[in-house]
Amino acid sequence: MYNDAPNATPPLPTGPTKQQRNWAMLAHLCGLAFLTVPLGNIVGPLLIWQIKRDELGEFVGAAAREALNFQFTFTILVAFALSLMILPLPGIHLLSLPVLILLSLANVYFCCAAAIETNDGEIYRYPYAFRPF
Repeated sequence: MYNDAPNATPPLPTGPTKQQRNWAMLAHLCGLAFLTVPLGNIVGPLLIWQIKRDELGEFVGAAAREALNFQFTFTILVAFALSLMILPLPGIHLLSLPVLILLSLANVYFCCAAAIETNDGEIYRYPYAFRPF
């Protein structure tokens, strides 16, 4: 039987709240800051992880930590690709520019994919990420 009582309590929502999803999504989108701010891709998720994880719960903390780990991996790979430019080997510096372009495109793709999945209330796990945190 269906209960039409006016004072019946609605079912509690499961999963993260809208505010938690927004902060988690912002942690992933901060990875796009590398396009304008040097090391902004690391500072953004780090600040969200340190400040909001206790306030908003484990969902935000896990998403920000995952974003931070991926951005840390991305920064190390970019530093490696930039170091190829200064090697005295003939022709090796020509490899650096395509690698930097591919890394940047991959970062944009994975940040957007993570933001979309996080907005749906799921924790996104980046592939190929070194996880020191």
